[in-house]
Amino acid sequence: MKFADKLLEYKNDRKNLVIMLNKAYESIKISQFNPFEEDGKLREDICPFTIFSTFNIRMNSRIAILKAFAKVLGITEEVPKNLEGIPIFLARNMWFFGKKDNRKEDDISNLWELFEAAINYADNPSETARENFIRNFDKVSAQYGIRWNITIGLYWIRPYSYLNLDEPNREFLLKEDSPYREKISKVSKLKNLPNGKTYLDIIGICKEMFKNPANPHHSFPELSYEAFKLRENKEKKTNTNKKTNTNKNEEVISTKTVQEPDEKSEESKYEKYTKEDFLKEVFMNERQYNTLVNLLKMKKNLILQGPPGVGKTFVAKRLAYSIIGEKDTERVTMIQFHQSYSYEDFILGYRPKENGFELKTGPFYEFCKKASNDPTNREYFFIIDEINRGNISKIFGELLMLIEKDKRGEEIKLLYTDELFTVPENLYIIGTMNTADRSIAIIDYALRRRFSFFDLKPAFESEKFETNVIEKNSNPKFKALINTIKDLNKEISRDDSLGEGFQIGHSYFCPNGGSVPNEWLENIVEYEIIPLLKEYWYDNQDKLNDWIKELKGVIK
Repeated sequence: MKFADKLLEYKNDRKNLVIMLNKAYESIKISQFNPFEEDGKLREDICPFTIFSTFNIRMNSRIAILKAFAKVLGITEEVPKNLEGIPIFLARNMWFFGKKDNRKEDDISNLWELFEAAINYADNPSETARENFIRNFDKVSAQYGIRWNITIGLYWIRPYSYLNLDEPNREFLLKEDSPYREKISKVSKLKNLPNGKTYLDIIGICKEMFKNPANPHHSFPELSYEAFKLRENKEKKTNTNKKTNTNKNEEVISTKTVQEPDEKSEESKYEKYTKEDFLKEVFMNERQYNTLVNLLKMKKNLILQGPPGVGKTFVAKRLAYSIIGEKDTERVTMIQFHQSYSYEDFILGYRPKENGFELKTGPFYEFCKKASNDPTNREYFFIIDEINRGNISKIFGELLMLIEKDKRGEEIKLLYTDELFTVPENLYIIGTMNTADRSIAIIDYALRRRFSFFDLKPAFESEKFETNVIEKNSNPKFKALINTIKDLNKEISRDDSLGEGFQIGHSYFCPNGGSVPNEWLENIVEYEIIPLLKEYWYDNQDKLNDWIKELKGVIK
C-alpha cells in the first residue's frame, strides 16, 4: 500500500518516474527485456498497474526489483520476504495498455485516474468517491488490453479493499459448495468482466460475509490464498498424472501459475473452419463469398436478406466461423429481435427483483465488453436474427450512432448510467432479414444507412445443389418435386403482390442423409410448403388450389 501511495505522488511527473525506475531496474542486471523501454528507447509514459506488474511476473528477482524500487522512491518500510499467493502474470501478459499502434492518447492517463480513484475510495469511502471509481473503472474497462487483469491490479494496490477476480478466485467463488456462490451469482455469473457498479456490489457482498465470525474468510487476502492453494493442489495432482505418462526428456514444467489470468491453450479447443469449409457447406461460389467478407470488413455491419428457407442464419454463423478460422462459439453469439424487444433487453435497463428493481446489462452490452477486453484484439461477431422485426431506433438507442464504422471506438454516455460506453472496432454485426414477412414495414432508413445488404436466393439452379443434393438422392420423385418448386418460384416472382422475396428456399429440401422416402417428401409439401402458399395466396383461392394439386400430384 505504501508503494502505491508513493507512485501516486508521481502522477503528474511520470517522465521522471520512468527514468528513476528504469535506473533501479537496470541495477538488478536482469537479462530479460526491460519493461521501461519501447522500440529500443526509454518510454515516455507508463501506468501504475504495469509498474506493479514488473515485480509480479514469473521470475526469481521479484523481491530484488521491489527493493530497488523502494530504495529509489525513498520508501523505508521493510519489503516483504515472501510474495507467495500474490497474483502474478506471465511476462507477455504484464501490460495494462497496448503498444503504440493499439493504444489511444489517453489510455495511460485513464489508468492513472483509476489508480487514484481506487486509492481515494478505499481510504475515504463516500458516495462521490464511489461514483468516481465506477466512472473511471468503466472507462478503463473499454480500453485495449484490459480484462480481468484490472481487478488484479486493484488488488495489488489495496488488497483489503478490492477483490482479485482472476481465474482461480472466480472458480472458487462460484463452485458448488462455495458460501459466496448464491449471493454473487445473483449479481454476476462472472463470465465477463463486470462493470464498475457490479464489481463494487460483489466486493460489498464479500465484505458483508466477512463480518460473520462463522464465515471461512474475513478478508480478500485470506479468500485469495485459499483459492490459490486449492488450484495449486489441483494442478499438482494433474501434473503428477501427466508425469507418469511422460518420458523424462519430454517432461514439461507448468507454464501457468495458479494465480495467472486466463490463457488459451496454444492448441485450440475449437474445430477449425476455413473458407474452403464454408464453400463446401454453403451453396455459394468463391466470388460471392469474397464479396460477403469484403462487405462485412468494409462496413462492419451486414444484413443477409432473402425469402424463407435460403439458410440466412446458417450462412451468418458459417461466415463468422470462416473469418475467425475456427468454430469459436465464445466469439460468436446470436439473439433474435421481436416487436416487444427493447433497449432495456438489449443494452441496459432495470429489472424487477424481490425488493424493487436492479440495473441489469443486456447481451449487446456484455458482448461489446467481451470484445473490448480481448487483449489480442481478435474479431467478434454479434448475429441478430430477424433484425427487421425490432424497432431499431428503440433497441439501439444512443448506440445506433456508435455501430457505424467511422464511429467505432468513440464514447457516448449510456442512458441509465454515467458510464462512457464504446462499440469496439473488433466487433462485427450480422443481421438476418426475412423478405417474405408481411408484418414488417419498410426498413428504417437509419438501419439501412448503417448496414450493407446482401441478397440470398434459392440455390436450386446452383451446380453445388445439383451435385450435393439432387444427384445424391435416388428417389425420382425428389427431382420431380424440385423442378416443380422451380416453376412455383417463377410464378411467385411474377406475382405483383409477391415477388422474388417470397420464393421458396432450398433449405426445405436439404435432407441430412442421401435418398429420402416418399413420406419425407409428403410431410415437407403438406406441412411446410402448402401452409406457406396459403398465406401467400389467401386472396386467390383458384391459384392456391392449382399449385396444391400440382405439388401433391408430383409426389403421389
